[in-house]
Amino acid sequence: MKADLPTFQTLLQNYFLRRLIQQRKVSGQTVNSYRDTFRIYITFLSEKYNINAVSVKLEYFDLDYIQEFCKYLEVKRGNKSVTINNRLAAIRSFMEYVAEIEPEYSGIVKRSLMVPMQKHEIPTMDFISKDEFQAMEETCDTSTPLGSRDKLMLLILYNSGTRVSEMLSLKYSDIKDADLPGRTCIKIHGKGRKERIVPLWKNTAEYLAKYISAIDIKADDALFNNKNGDKLTRSGVRFRINKIVKEASKAAPTLQEKNITPHTFRHSVAMNLLRSGVDISTIAIWLGHTSIETTHKYMVADIELKRKAMEQAGIAGDSSFRYKPSNDILAFLNAL
Repeated sequence: MKADLPTFQTLLQNYFLRRLIQQRKVSGQTVNSYRDTFRIYITFLSEKYNINAVSVKLEYFDLDYIQEFCKYLEVKRGNKSVTINNRLAAIRSFMEYVAEIEPEYSGIVKRSLMVPMQKHEIPTMDFISKDEFQAMEETCDTSTPLGSRDKLMLLILYNSGTRVSEMLSLKYSDIKDADLPGRTCIKIHGKGRKERIVPLWKNTAEYLAKYISAIDIKADDALFNNKNGDKLTRSGVRFRINKIVKEASKAAPTLQEKNITPHTFRHSVAMNLLRSGVDISTIAIWLGHTSIETTHKYMVADIELKRKAMEQAGIAGDSSFRYKPSNDILAFLNAL
């Protein structure tokens, strides 16, 4: 190998800043997940081999080290197969970048990619039935500001399939009239600054109009605020949904068997559209997926649900820039 090859520290910082953030424009959540993987890997090297962050070399990403890292994740950290696979995916992505930028490292990269992903059973994707949604909706006391806001939150989530972050960014100015008379839409600001227009059901649009009038929302006001008048947070949404599900379980006991999160509403919209005969490419646009492969998981989930139902029936009778890389790679990762 050439003596002037870039260090691991340089390669990793280029990978995050150029490949992930600048070129691919991945979400902050992805950056955080990949960052955590390398922080854990550096901690592993320190604990098992007494190698500090400044001394880490690309050679420490060879096959034997990564195999030991998988054992470390399983035994020391108690991680399940799906988490271990996520860590491996981050390392693989980095090593593939290294092979592309510095082919001299191809031998190490090739060996590192030999570590197989672990097999794991894909859990059944939870989704909310219409009866369960109605039970949740009926727990909202619309005579109170909190209850009326919660009902709108449920309607928007179950109607549009918006991500929580997208829902929380909705403003009065994002409510649009469609070309069809009486049809109201919302403009959703998605990942990568991409926008999409999603139509609302008639009952959702009517309730939204009443809510706006009662709360006196206008101009650039946010649709969803907390009881103090501040912008509602993701944790606030999770808290309210947990509370609603707990109460609704009394009328719809099947909710107790499901892990209902804000994202479950998104799954539910996809499944409802799929079962209504909407084609998968339209569902991808509706949900704001950049790749139709992401949407394909709902078709797989639907087939799996049907298979299990059949089994149960038989038994019964989802850019260019300059900078000087720092040797303190942990400080760099912490700053991301």
